[in-house]
Amino acid sequence: MIEVTVEDRAGGRTRFAARPGERLLHAGLAAGLGLPYECATGTCGSCRATVTEGDVGSLWADAPGRRVCRRPGEILMCQSAAAGGALSLKLPTAFRDRREPECRSLSGRLSSFRRFTAEIGTFSVELDEPVEHLPGQFALISAPGVEGPRAYSMTGNPSTEPRLDFLARLSGPGKLTPRLFSNALEGREVEVFGPLGRAALRPEDDRPFVAIAGGSGVAGMLSIVEAALARGHFDRHPSRLVFGLRSMEGSYLLDRLSEFVRLSGGLFRTTVAFSDEAPDPEFEAIFPDLEFTTGYVHDVVRSGLSSISADRPICFVAGPPPMVDATMRMLVVEGKVSPAEIRFDRFG
Repeated sequence: MIEVTVEDRAGGRTRFAARPGERLLHAGLAAGLGLPYECATGTCGSCRATVTEGDVGSLWADAPGRRVCRRPGEILMCQSAAAGGALSLKLPTAFRDRREPECRSLSGRLSSFRRFTAEIGTFSVELDEPVEHLPGQFALISAPGVEGPRAYSMTGNPSTEPRLDFLARLSGPGKLTPRLFSNALEGREVEVFGPLGRAALRPEDDRPFVAIAGGSGVAGMLSIVEAALARGHFDRHPSRLVFGLRSMEGSYLLDRLSEFVRLSGGLFRTTVAFSDEAPDPEFEAIFPDLEFTTGYVHDVVRSGLSSISADRPICFVAGPPPMVDATMRMLVVEGKVSPAEIRFDRFG
């Protein structure tokens, strides 16, 4: 094992042990440390650190997040491993307050892939034992023959079953998701690391919420809403989801969202916003429990800012980076929502 010392911006210091070749971010999070991260896959750059002593090996030299590493010694902890000997790191931020369940690695077997559209599908990972997670969190999945892990959000309410259900979106030059869609990984053994993510419903949350999702960002929101229903949350705190999609043809999971609305007795509202077309009355009639509109999701939320300000809800935001950034900027600047009241995950 290699001893890693980490100092944050405020001068706080802590240590953890990492195996040679192990991702530094994974080792630190599994040790219970509040290391900074966002995507945990090398695309965002949030887990940047500076090596002040020792050597590291790069696991993905071309990671998009490396664009933030402009100074000598700067690395991404999610894409770096200790190469040998003692290692010291300096963070540009303070340690985070860890309030999530413990991170760990588990082995599992992929199963039950189901395609909804050409781009969207769900699948499960059967585990040897249950894993604790908060509604709204995600996990990293690594598969044989695929370099590096990929992040997927859990779609179900945490349970005692040794299984996790995920939503997958096929886009870009990814290597793992296309293999899911071709069923090449059905029954194959994979490694799961988690839980991760900040856009999560916590046990102590007893306030209304507004969930704002773009595309596959709705995955974690399904888990949040299902958990809220089980708690009787909406009986005390009516809440809302705004779900952004491009078109009616590319829509998915609307039947499940309709069921959530019915189970809540209408106390949980769902608005589906199509960015590329106006909803057709015949399509709307298929889902009478849902509300439909046209526009980008952050613009739809903007139209209801007065009620958001009055209710002072928790705001959950998840989706592609441009959508998340536009929504957060609108909530803070125009809605005067404190950044501390926004829990977000960007999926790039």
